[in-house]
Amino acid sequence: MKEILKGILSVILVILIGILGVTIYKSYSANAEQERALLEAQASPSPTPSPTPTPEPTFIEPTNAANVKLAFAGDLVAHTGINDEAKKADGSYNYVSVLGGALDFVKNADYAVCTMETTFPDTTEYSGYPMFKSPADLAKSLKGFGFDMINTASNHCMDSLLPGLVRTLDVLDNNGLDHVGTYRSQEERDANNGILVKDINGISFAFLSFTYGTNAIPVTNYPYCANIFFKDYVDTLKDIDYDRLKTDMAAARALKTDMIVVQMHWGNEYYTEPVDYQTELADLLFQQGADIIVGGHTHVPEPMELRRVTDDEGNEKTCFLVYSLGNFVSCQDDKYTDLTAVLNINIQKNLDTGETYLRNVSYAPMYMVDLNNVNITSDWRYRLWNLQSAIASYQSGNNLGVINDTLYNSMCEGLEDIHRIFGVDFDYCNNGGVDVIKWNQNYEETKRSE
Repeated sequence: MKEILKGILSVILVILIGILGVTIYKSYSANAEQERALLEAQASPSPTPSPTPTPEPTFIEPTNAANVKLAFAGDLVAHTGINDEAKKADGSYNYVSVLGGALDFVKNADYAVCTMETTFPDTTEYSGYPMFKSPADLAKSLKGFGFDMINTASNHCMDSLLPGLVRTLDVLDNNGLDHVGTYRSQEERDANNGILVKDINGISFAFLSFTYGTNAIPVTNYPYCANIFFKDYVDTLKDIDYDRLKTDMAAARALKTDMIVVQMHWGNEYYTEPVDYQTELADLLFQQGADIIVGGHTHVPEPMELRRVTDDEGNEKTCFLVYSLGNFVSCQDDKYTDLTAVLNINIQKNLDTGETYLRNVSYAPMYMVDLNNVNITSDWRYRLWNLQSAIASYQSGNNLGVINDTLYNSMCEGLEDIHRIFGVDFDYCNNGGVDVIKWNQNYEETKRSE
């Protein structure tokens, strides 16, 4: 009996040992599998997650819209050499050839503007710096070239004194050119506070223009004649007339136009960066309702920017600022004075909602050629060229009759300089520009993610 019991216990023990062995084996196998999986995971890093794509702009092009393309050129500085270049054998003057490189950009605009630093006095004794006096044929050429409005508020607006200022405006009127910034009488200045109101393709604009002074030519007896934003027309104290600026901007807002455009003759000559009072005034003008600010006077380009602005009424919008477009044409040969651009700004109005906004901004780089500076002899000396077009022509084997390596290298350097000075992060060149709607929506997306 004992032997039988021992046998049964032995069998049970064998069975238990077998079960335990299987359990241990399974546990070991599971652990080994886990260790192997862990080692494989460590040897093979996890895949990098795909970045979340930037949402496409949601702007839907309105089916019922008005569109306007504005063109702005810089300061037309009518030095004696420019007048000599334009003079014809019969004694008349034609400036179209001198301005030629800007033609397509001006002609293709719905409304084109430049600043004129000269006067049209009743004389045939024309002169350049320091007292600019030009033939009235200049106005005819500007109209024929495609300009629609002349900004007359500059430090040279009084170069022919009050009679010359009055005749300048008469000449512009006779040639069908709008003007803003200077006035023949107090009554003319009082009309809309000197603001030019234009309806272009169903979009309304208020144009204002101001200059820092009149080169110390007195205007005390006729303060209406020019919009001066310093209290002292001599510009010795740089005491800004905030009351005048705010009053005129309030008048512009009261007109309820779709856009307010302000042109400023300001800054320090030959500075490629704005000085403190320029940035202060830009902020003020935007707060007071300006949508576009275009500056000049410095003779060289200064930066431009798109800016999100909240005005005094709490409205947030995108505005545009260029501190200076530099010289449009001139005979100056100081560094960067031969560089400029034609600025194109496309405005759109949704006719169903009444909303008006910047749609696209671009600029075309320009270069003022003086053949004497590059030792080239031709039947002409001064020409404004489309910089990119001229460079491309030379690279394709067409030297336009005059381009040598010196001029070509100068133009290439100038193209780099103007992009650097304007300081933009977009491709603004030759109608490419920046789609402001996409810029707005990317801005809003970035703001939400911060």
